[in-house]
Amino acid sequence: MDPLAVRDAILDYTVRTLWAAVVVVITLVVARAVRSTTMRMLTRHRAHANATVLLGNLAQLGVITLGALVVLAIYTQGAFGWILTSFSVVGIVVGLSLQDILRNFFAGLWVLVERPFRIGDTIDVSGYLGLVEEISFRTTQLRTPDGRQVIVPNGDFMTKPVVNLTRFPLRRGVAMLTLDATSELSTDAVKEALATVSAVARDPAPTVELHRVASGRARYQVTFWTPDHDAGLAATVAALRTHFPDAEVRAG
Repeated sequence: MDPLAVRDAILDYTVRTLWAAVVVVITLVVARAVRSTTMRMLTRHRAHANATVLLGNLAQLGVITLGALVVLAIYTQGAFGWILTSFSVVGIVVGLSLQDILRNFFAGLWVLVERPFRIGDTIDVSGYLGLVEEISFRTTQLRTPDGRQVIVPNGDFMTKPVVNLTRFPLRRGVAMLTLDATSELSTDAVKEALATVSAVARDPAPTVELHRVASGRARYQVTFWTPDHDAGLAATVAALRTHFPDAEVRAG
């Protein structure tokens, strides 16, 4: 064995090791800073605690992975391109085989970060209406009014409309009131009729709009707001029938 070749090889790997050590130190410092910055930004955004920790760790892992590739490139040099290509091919194969799982996972991250709904909200998605009981990284669990459990893949929240029935507490209700065309209905009269109905909100106040006049009959649309649509509508119809006994009242 040529002593010069051995000396050159030792010197070469010593230099590579020194550069690798510098890269490792820089990578660890940057990874820690990136993790802290990511978690701080997500906390200000009021993201879910689990998503904040996970994304912070993923950001740190991404920097560490990049640093590991640089260290690998320092030691392998000419063979690095072949190694990187091999890893890329394996990554593509794994990604294609797990695309549904990954889609639901990243959609779950979006739900936990953006928080379009939260645990305890009532939502309607994919034709299912229920109370949100649990949000995980892959699925969201709903409890329907009839006591069934529905497990919704988080990917559905990226591709289908989601109705959050809790975000705004009041629902609009409409009742149709038909009177003789010679009678004139005022908003004050409707407010008086609904003043004792606890299910109807005072603000916004009920409104009255003339809908149409035909065959000597005037049809008015009474619009009101209530936290419980069905109960509020039933109470409103009953109150209007009591206050206007000669009128025809029905749900709009």
